[in-house]
Amino acid sequence: MDAFEKLLKALGEMGQEEKECIFSKMKSECTCPDCPSYNQCAGDKKELLYCFHGRSPECIQEELGCVCPDCPVAAENELVNLYYCTSGSEKEMRARK
Repeated sequence: MDAFEKLLKALGEMGQEEKECIFSKMKSECTCPDCPSYNQCAGDKKELLYCFHGRSPECIQEELGCVCPDCPVAAENELVNLYYCTSGSEKEMRARK
């Protein structure tokens, strides 16, 4: 079980307040706004953590570059995929493999 799987298991056992605390910490470390694919629409809607919440519902349509490999959230949680903003969350992508 890798760090991502352990975190998912832990999140499943937490209450809503604890989950919000974890996601708040991750949002503070999130590098999505530095990504070439991140646009004004995504910024206006305060979209972050595509790796956990899934693809951008309407803002990001083009893959113009990806900073996910350099993101501390991805490194800490041993995420292995790219372009979460257009492809879906780590959990979704792992399920498709």
